[in-house]
Amino acid sequence: MKSIFLLSTLLVSMQTFATIHQDIKDLKKQIVSTAQKYQGQGDPDFKIQNELEPLVAKLLTLEPQPTVVNRLPLIFGVWKQVWGPYEYRKNDRSVDPTLDPKEIYQVVSPEGFYYNVSPNRDPRSLKEKNINYLRGEYSLSKADPNGLNVRFTKFIGMKTRPVERAIYQFVEEAERNQLPEQITVVPRLIVRFFFGGGTLREIYTDDTLRILYGSNGKEFKKQYLYIMTRVKD
Repeated sequence: MKSIFLLSTLLVSMQTFATIHQDIKDLKKQIVSTAQKYQGQGDPDFKIQNELEPLVAKLLTLEPQPTVVNRLPLIFGVWKQVWGPYEYRKNDRSVDPTLDPKEIYQVVSPEGFYYNVSPNRDPRSLKEKNINYLRGEYSLSKADPNGLNVRFTKFIGMKTRPVERAIYQFVEEAERNQLPEQITVVPRLIVRFFFGGGTLREIYTDDTLRILYGSNGKEFKKQYLYIMTRVKD
């Protein structure tokens, strides 16, 4: 009798686990598809972010996350922005026409730095002008268990897009200052003193999906949601 009870309990537990696993899978798919639907669109009234946040909250309820220090190995690698901020010089959540919303990457290195990689376009013709590599450094936040403090250090680029590899695969060359046809987009001194930095609040990470908030400051008075998917070479 006891064996039958234990077997029944085990089967119920397995069914519950399978149901939760499927719910997590479905929620992730819904989050990404919703983000894709709005790719390239600004969000001045927070309507898009307000649509995504309840889905994210439900995902975190089903799959609570450890603190960011325990998730750092998952964060390392290449990520593609599905939806997020498209204008970094203003606070109106508009869209910078020089950005291509379909090609915004972030490459995070275990060595304490990362690169934002994206094409730079002519704002009128939308013709590609060069490929940008904006370098930042990150460190664990002492104030936020899921926070990474970031500051920008270098902004360089390539005059033309290479054909032999994807643009996110040139980060090692960018770090060595050996990009093909390398240009200085913004002088390093100006980047360090005027670009500043901010905080990334990493709220969800797994093998395929990364969800975070970005802010220009540490107080998160205005926080911007990012939905990213992992790029697998």
